[in-house]
Amino acid sequence: MKNVLKKIKANIKIALWKTNFYRRLFISGAGPRIFYLMGLGDRFPNLGDQAQAAAIPIWMKKHFHMPVIEIKNYEVKSCLPLLKKHINKNDIVFLHSGGNFGDDWYTTQLMRESIISSLIGNRIIQLPQTIFYSDTESGNLASVRSKEVINKHISLLIFGRDFQSTEIAKKLFCNTPILSRPDMVLSLQETVENQLSKEVSRRTQNFKRILLIMRNDKEGIYGLDDKNDIAKILSNAGYEPRLWDTDVNDSFPNQDKFKTLTKYLKFISEFDAVITDRYHGLIFSVLVKRPCVVLKTHNHKLTSAFDWFDNVNYVKRVNSTDDLVAALTEMQGFHEYVSPRWSDIHFDPMAIEVKNFLANSVIGER
Repeated sequence: MKNVLKKIKANIKIALWKTNFYRRLFISGAGPRIFYLMGLGDRFPNLGDQAQAAAIPIWMKKHFHMPVIEIKNYEVKSCLPLLKKHINKNDIVFLHSGGNFGDDWYTTQLMRESIISSLIGNRIIQLPQTIFYSDTESGNLASVRSKEVINKHISLLIFGRDFQSTEIAKKLFCNTPILSRPDMVLSLQETVENQLSKEVSRRTQNFKRILLIMRNDKEGIYGLDDKNDIAKILSNAGYEPRLWDTDVNDSFPNQDKFKTLTKYLKFISEFDAVITDRYHGLIFSVLVKRPCVVLKTHNHKLTSAFDWFDNVNYVKRVNSTDDLVAALTEMQGFHEYVSPRWSDIHFDPMAIEVKNFLANSVIGER
C-alpha cells in the first residue's frame, strides 16, 4: 500500500510539473524565448549552487530581453520530451553553471547530456562549469561518452569556470567553441555592495574571529580530525575559529533566492577572516570583503579557479595548514581591500560573447 501511495504522489508531482511547464509556455508567447535548464528548487541545500541560481536570472534580465522559462533539475526528466516538442528554432537554451561537469556528480552529467542530445537542433549555452573527469576506468568511460554526445551538437557553446577546465574541454570537444569565465556568483558584486554596504565596508586591523568554511562532501580532503587540528592551530595562535559549511537547511524561494543568500553573507561578514576549501567560500569572502585563505581540494575546482583572483589583494592560497597563521598575519596589515569590477571585466563581455555565438551559430534540423 505504501508503494502504491508513493507512486501516486510521484505521478501527481510529474503532472503538476508538466502543467506548470505548459502554463509558462503559454504566458511566454511565441518567442524567441530563453529556456534555463537544470536550475534549483527552493530546498536544494548547497549555498554556492543557490547563489548561482540567484545570480543567473539577474544576469539574463540585464543582457537578454526575452521571456525566461526555467526547468529545474528535478523537472528535466519529465519536461524534456515536452520541451523537445514545443521549442522553436529561435529559442535559446542555457544550462545551469557550477562544478558538476564530469564524473564527480555523474547523474547530473547524464542529465546534461540527455538535454544536449535531445535538443540537437537548438542553440545551447553551457554557463561556466568546472570540468573534471577522474583518472579512473569509470572517469575515462564518462569522458568518452561526453565526447561522443557533445561533438555531435553543432550549436553548443561551453564556458569553462577555470582555465584548466577550459583546456580539458578543448581537448575533448573539438567541434565546440570553448571560452573561459569565472563563477557567475561574482556577478552579484554590485547587488551585494548595494544591499550590504555596511557589512562590506567593515574593517578590522586585529583579526580575532576566523570562519572555517570546510567541505563535508566527497570533494573534501580534510576529515574531522584535520579540521579540528586546524582549529587548534588557530586557537593556539590567539584566534577564535568556528567550523561551518555551506550546506544549509533553508528555503530559497524562486522569486527571491538572493534574500535568503543575504542572511548567510551577513553571517560570513561577522567574522574577521575566512579559511576555506570551497570555491564559494572564497567567492562569498570576496563579495563581502573578508580576507580569505584558500586550501587545496581533490581537483582543480578551486586551485585553478584561483587564477581569477590575482588582482584581489585580500585572498591568499597556501599549500599546507602550517602556513595558515602566517597568511592571516600578512593580510592583517592591509589597510585597503582591492578587487576587480567583475561585471565590467567578465560578465558584461560574457553576454557579448554569447550574443556573438547566437548571431553566428548554425541552427540545425530538429
